[in-house]
Amino acid sequence: MNRRVAASVALVGVLLIGGCSSHSVTPPVATGAGSGAASVSTGSSARLVPTVSSPLPVAVISKHPCDSALTDAQVKDLLGEISPRFHTDNQAGLLCQWQKQSTGATVAIGWLTGLKDGLNQVYANQKDDAYFQPSEIEGFPALVYDITDRKPDTNCAISIGIADKVAIDVGFTVGTNRSGKQNPCDAAKVIAGMVLDNLKAAAR
Repeated sequence: MNRRVAASVALVGVLLIGGCSSHSVTPPVATGAGSGAASVSTGSSARLVPTVSSPLPVAVISKHPCDSALTDAQVKDLLGEISPRFHTDNQAGLLCQWQKQSTGATVAIGWLTGLKDGLNQVYANQKDDAYFQPSEIEGFPALVYDITDRKPDTNCAISIGIADKVAIDVGFTVGTNRSGKQNPCDAAKVIAGMVLDNLKAAAR
């Protein structure tokens, strides 16, 4: 089956990484299931994640991720072309996707403004995911996760706390031409590093 990332609303919450569908030149649409998630349910009162030691100002995510998360050159490096970008905003926040139409390889980035407790809320809501791996990206606390796969091989998402109450999300879906050859979580970490570098530059 061909695969596509979609910003989806499912029973488990608001998804950044979506399910399976055929390739299309139209913007991704909502589906009923997904592999990664950023839920908008009530956050945990307990502190589950480390404090962000060098937080970024919230102003760095004032522009839509379609306009500020990645440069065209970075998108071309990641997907091999400057792919169309789609605004896929939902309850989780401001979301953007870039998709290579020929293979379905997709980059998805979101400013999770709908999560009032930031990364702590993601931890609380995704604790039962099949893949749940606390991490750190460029000094920021992060969570690498996937709802359904214990060893993600197609989709992977990373939520990053850029401040104690502010999180962003990065997702990647492997294209059909690289199925079984590319680790989606490794790719998502590279993308997350690019996004963080751009946000740090915006904060200067």
